[in-house]
Amino acid sequence: MSSNNLLYRYIFHGSRLNIKPEAKPVLHELGLTSPDAWVPFNKGEVLSKGTTTCLKVQLADKCIYFKRYHYKKNPWEFFLRRSKAANELLNYQHFKEVGIPTLNTLALYESRSFGRLEAACIVTEELKNTTQLDDFYKDTLLKAPSNEQRVMLKDLNEKLFAQIKLAHNAGIFHLDLKWRNILIQQKDGVLTPVWIDCPRGIQRRFFNYRLKVAELSGLSRKALSFFSYPQLYRMLYLYLGKSATKKEARKLFFDIQKHLAKRPPKIHDN
Repeated sequence: MSSNNLLYRYIFHGSRLNIKPEAKPVLHELGLTSPDAWVPFNKGEVLSKGTTTCLKVQLADKCIYFKRYHYKKNPWEFFLRRSKAANELLNYQHFKEVGIPTLNTLALYESRSFGRLEAACIVTEELKNTTQLDDFYKDTLLKAPSNEQRVMLKDLNEKLFAQIKLAHNAGIFHLDLKWRNILIQQKDGVLTPVWIDCPRGIQRRFFNYRLKVAELSGLSRKALSFFSYPQLYRMLYLYLGKSATKKEARKLFFDIQKHLAKRPPKIHDN
């Protein structure tokens, strides 16, 4: 079954293939216009393989990423539930709705047998001039002159924490906001954080303080290799806002520390 828009609709049995109208030539070039072609698809560079297969495919004028989730180990895990691919698609849409830069989804595929999920795939388009946050920090920011470092770091911190606050105020949570899941796009001298890879993300407008702590903890885990605790504490005010009290900031800071203590981060010297 095929549809021209990317509005996700649950299916109980059979397959569903949603293709963005403007992406049809790309999917045709890849041989992915038929639902039968998605599960065996293996073109391109293998970035990861296992329960999730991720392929990078370079075409004549663009690069796309094909991600396939397998459900052989626990086929009942997503019974009557959205697949990770579908959840990722919806989260990208939610990010765009609140103004957070993210990936452009080209197509979504799902296959079910009487409610039991067999396979799910998503195809996204590569954003040009982007680097993962951890690579950008080590290879670009740390190698820049100290005055440029301060300007870039201030700019990125303000933009990233503004994005997180924007998402949380709308009840949107990525839930895997690691440095590798944030791209930095450099265009005309402007740095922009871009959110990617969010199959676990959820929406929860109320009673979501624990989710806020978990989100910020994920971001802090890698940051502890580059910043001191006092520096991270000061950064929290970018998220909380200037009107935040010291009591609010201290509570959030210590709750993040407690969350990190459950699985202490490996801190590397730089």
